[in-house]
Amino acid sequence: MILDLNLPMRAGEEPKQDAGNRLLRQLLRGGPRFRRPVHILGLTGYDELHRNFGPQFEAEGWQLIRFDETSVAWAEALQNKVRHIAEAIGPFGGFDYDYDIAVITALKGIELEAVLRLDGHWESLERPGDPTRYHAGVWSRGGKSARVVAAAAIEMGMPAAASLATKMIIGFRPRYLAMVGIAAGVGLNFGDIIVADQSWDYGSGKLKQGGSCDAESIFSPAPNYIPLDPTLKEKAETFIGSRRDLIAAIQSSWQGNQVNSVLKAVVGPMASGAAVVEHEEKIKEIREHNRKVIGVEMETYGIYLAARTAPQPRPFVFSVKSVCDFGMPPKTDEYQRYAAFTSASFLFEFFLDQLMN
Repeated sequence: MILDLNLPMRAGEEPKQDAGNRLLRQLLRGGPRFRRPVHILGLTGYDELHRNFGPQFEAEGWQLIRFDETSVAWAEALQNKVRHIAEAIGPFGGFDYDYDIAVITALKGIELEAVLRLDGHWESLERPGDPTRYHAGVWSRGGKSARVVAAAAIEMGMPAAASLATKMIIGFRPRYLAMVGIAAGVGLNFGDIIVADQSWDYGSGKLKQGGSCDAESIFSPAPNYIPLDPTLKEKAETFIGSRRDLIAAIQSSWQGNQVNSVLKAVVGPMASGAAVVEHEEKIKEIREHNRKVIGVEMETYGIYLAARTAPQPRPFVFSVKSVCDFGMPPKTDEYQRYAAFTSASFLFEFFLDQLMN
């Protein structure tokens, strides 16, 4: 922040000698309404202001530069400061987080819509040269607020989710990266919420010819399991165990088709694959490789891998998906909107209760 001390308080008014300093003090007292500048440089062409406010700037570790149109020393001081900042943060913009949370969905029509219905004062956001439409907002509660950005991938699947996750990590530097949406459930009911404590690509492995028949093949799985951060897992389990009232409130606020089962949230393994599964034997096959699996979908492993290999500042990543079917016939779209709703609502409540600040 480069701040002139001699500023008008409002448009059209005459400058006041202490207006810049008053603005600075308001920024510093503003709490979560304002983002405090990391670097502050004062600038004035008046000897009196330099004498009066210089000690205050120095006491805070800032710098008040004396402007003089007959000299280039003030310009060199600014250039040196900018050069120092640029060299210190490096090519990836430093190691400070910017947004508090970035939210990714695979579907724009159902999943992202559910996120944007959350109370966030959303605004559409476009980045130069980037075709993705982002949505920036603020989640607030109890005097605290958090900056959030959300977007949908261009298509379903791990590659598209990983690509979007990487763009958002580099472009917005979120402290948390979360995916919400729908999944096939194993041993659960419609709308039940799954927090993935590990994820893997169940299609990863080796396919080889077997037996004497050319058409016969044998698949040997070789999954790479990526676990949820232990602190996040503990917070999720704590929230689920202690805030059953909020989970019940999520179900009671649903205004769509009736669901008879009591909504619950669970933490457990979630498998990712390249195809939509509507095959009972395939679900059994996935369970043979991990008997504790409770969710099957197409994206979570992609965002877990993207966050794990991202440049600093690396976000804490987690996936919250809700059951819309069971990965076997008959597979309908009847509960997709309900599942998208419970997933997005759980993320909202979990973040505000456990993760904000």
